[in-house]
Amino acid sequence: MKLDFQAIERYAKQYAAKVCDDFFNRNNTISGQQIMKLSNVAQVNTFVIGDLYETWKSNTESFKSPYFNFENEEVKAALQAYMNTVSHHISVDREHFEPLLVNAVKNTIGLLLDPSKYFDDFVRESPEFTLTKDRIITLAKYTKINSVFAKGLKDKIADENQVYVTTALGWLNELANHHDFENPDKYLEMLNATLAFKRDDFYKKSATVTAPSAASPRLTQSFFDVEHDVEDEPETIIAPTVPEEEDHEPLPTVAAIQAQIDKEGTPADIRIPSKLNDAFTDELPTVNDLLRKEVISQGTPLSDLAFNRQIKSIADAISLNQKFIFIGKLFEGDVNAYSRAIEDLDKCTSYLEAKNIMNKVLAPKFNWVMAAEEANDFLEIVGRKF
Repeated sequence: MKLDFQAIERYAKQYAAKVCDDFFNRNNTISGQQIMKLSNVAQVNTFVIGDLYETWKSNTESFKSPYFNFENEEVKAALQAYMNTVSHHISVDREHFEPLLVNAVKNTIGLLLDPSKYFDDFVRESPEFTLTKDRIITLAKYTKINSVFAKGLKDKIADENQVYVTTALGWLNELANHHDFENPDKYLEMLNATLAFKRDDFYKKSATVTAPSAASPRLTQSFFDVEHDVEDEPETIIAPTVPEEEDHEPLPTVAAIQAQIDKEGTPADIRIPSKLNDAFTDELPTVNDLLRKEVISQGTPLSDLAFNRQIKSIADAISLNQKFIFIGKLFEGDVNAYSRAIEDLDKCTSYLEAKNIMNKVLAPKFNWVMAAEEANDFLEIVGRKF
């Protein structure tokens, strides 16, 4: 089940207001030591300290000037001593503290009820599509629940300073194959003791609401591993028969897609899923459908296209159905990004140059899994130009 983040935020605000009422009725400010004892769920307190740490680190890094040498060892030592002293004198009033507590409660509930998404989002939100060792160390330091995954990332990166997001997502999958998530029940009971809630309220409503168990979904499963349920799929023209061992339905043909485009607009106007946890519209085929069987205008499977005929233009060699799939699967639904990439690749003078753009720019930016069938199909088409 998908989490209802609006419901979680409402609860977090109510929880924070109640806790702050109790504390700030007796105190004007809160210290670091008091923060660590504030909530009966230690993870909530630790998340608050983590946010304060990020602010402290940002303030430290702001000590830069074109007139003074802050790289001087004596200056660095003095500045570190000063900031360390400041860190032992945390003093926050309610106005500035309550938003930190709200955020901490939201993150804690997310970490408990959907740890897969929590760690997946942490990796994907890394700036410049690169996860740094410092960022992983901070995660490991302030993550107490399901900490085996944070510590596992720390062990994986070892002596490297940074890795691509795609590499880190692979590490998470490896860790998920050997570890289960913690049972969230005891932590939820502790939150409930402070402010009561119904667990089902944290999930988006559907015909059947089932909260995840301790063995709930494996971490950062790829698009290619996850089954998505879609009701009332639109009728499609039957594609070539799928082998008996594959119990899969075919994709819509170009005719069906064109009819949808005529009705609803171009692919830029049609909602195309971009992330693992995005909801899929009933009008579009699921990602698994796209992966299982591609069909071009005459019903010819994409796999039958031979990598043996040179082309003059990459853009012209991509069929409408392929374009639809590539935009949704390789470019996160961004038509403009797709168009720019095709233009750049068409300007390349060699296959090596084009492959470098795909491997070093496009793959890390859009989190391609290069073993994916769509990525291989795209690579083949590009290769045919050279």
